[in-house]
Amino acid sequence: MQRLNRGMMRRYDIPERRPERVNAVQFGMDETMLGIVDRRIDDVAPGIGIACVAAGEAAAAKALRAQDGMYTLLVRGYEGESPVRREQVVQRIAEVIDPEEDFGALTSLALRPELALGLANTEGPAAELALTLAARLLAARFREGLPGLDFLCAGDTADCARRAAAFIGRVGAGWGLGADFAAWLGGENRFYPMLADSLAFRAAPEEAAKVCADMNYADDLLHIAEPFARLTVGAPQALAARWGLEGPGIAFAEDLDPALALKHRVFDGVLCALAAPGWLLGCDTLADCMKHERLRAFVGNAVVRELLPALPVSREAAAAAVIETFGRLENPLNDNRVLPSAHHLLRRFEVGALPAIRAWAEEHFDAPESLSFALAATIMLYAGARRAGDAGRYEVQRGKLTEALPDDPARLAVFGALSHDMPPEALAYAALADRELWRGLDLREIDGLESRVTLALAALQRDPSWLPEGE
Repeated sequence: MQRLNRGMMRRYDIPERRPERVNAVQFGMDETMLGIVDRRIDDVAPGIGIACVAAGEAAAAKALRAQDGMYTLLVRGYEGESPVRREQVVQRIAEVIDPEEDFGALTSLALRPELALGLANTEGPAAELALTLAARLLAARFREGLPGLDFLCAGDTADCARRAAAFIGRVGAGWGLGADFAAWLGGENRFYPMLADSLAFRAAPEEAAKVCADMNYADDLLHIAEPFARLTVGAPQALAARWGLEGPGIAFAEDLDPALALKHRVFDGVLCALAAPGWLLGCDTLADCMKHERLRAFVGNAVVRELLPALPVSREAAAAAVIETFGRLENPLNDNRVLPSAHHLLRRFEVGALPAIRAWAEEHFDAPESLSFALAATIMLYAGARRAGDAGRYEVQRGKLTEALPDDPARLAVFGALSHDMPPEALAYAALADRELWRGLDLREIDGLESRVTLALAALQRDPSWLPEGE
């Protein structure tokens, strides 16, 4: 089978859109960057050519270099009433650099005067390494008196860009660069937060093999995504014009908080209510979850009674976001598997469901039933995770099916010391009281949550298909 590369593109008559020059640098090649950010840039900004710097991703860097910086994004689902299944060959990456293999290449890249745009994901296990590499590049530009960059920082909070800049500043200070570098960093560089929103993930080996057989070419970096994909950048519209980032699926806003609230408190909140209960019920895909009548009713109850009242946005905006979310999840062609789609579920719970639980408890002096049950189901799922291999991979098992559980390895290690068949009160205590899991919080302090979770865990241990019917 032919492998994706420039020569194959010509043989298959796939239009080439190779960047004419490199004017942007990207740190890291995780699912957020390759599956969402680069996809949208490839859609609308042919003037951007990216040098991709690996952040501890040697195998991915090798594969991407062998494919001449290209990879395939399988977009499948529905857009309105129209079914969609298309293979998009993303072509914005012109160069691939692995600093562990050739650190000098990073320094050489830093000294190119035409470099003016930076991209990085500020969340996830590789974020600190990615930003440290960004600090290396910016320090080299500072020493040579070169201009700074417009830096787009993908993250979960409106202050992710400020925190990224602060991190780079601390790294520079540790290298003895002094106040001049700090002044240059804050004056010559502009850091902007960016929300990258889509269900996108790297295809598992079995699914990749099937898709590649259908395409009749091999791709070691195949990604799968829903049709919906949106980048919202917290920056003036003038930045969009400067970089040609204008088109469907890209928005610029001075205030990123409304977009973040809708994404976290609706989409992530719904996934929190859906994913772990769906997995325990035997659902393999998002489509399976949305077809399950009892689960759908449970999720609807969680949204209407517990998530929506706590939303810090207008009713109109909230209603539109709920309709959009359910449309994405119930997509009849959405064969995306539950656990990869809900990756980093603990983080989603933290930003999506936990604020609603706290608001409910403050008003009712008790925890809400549905979201407390969703948390118990999540604890049950994670307490069954066991390490597989030496790469920080954890897996869960349901019957004869074994599947990866994508999340922060440090958090997964905490759950790896627990067991889903522990006494429910002990399991609830261990999971809720561990401040390392919840960024310094002890969730037992929320009125009624520990007792709700304990009762739900006991019910799930008796019958993993149990769901509350609502109060």
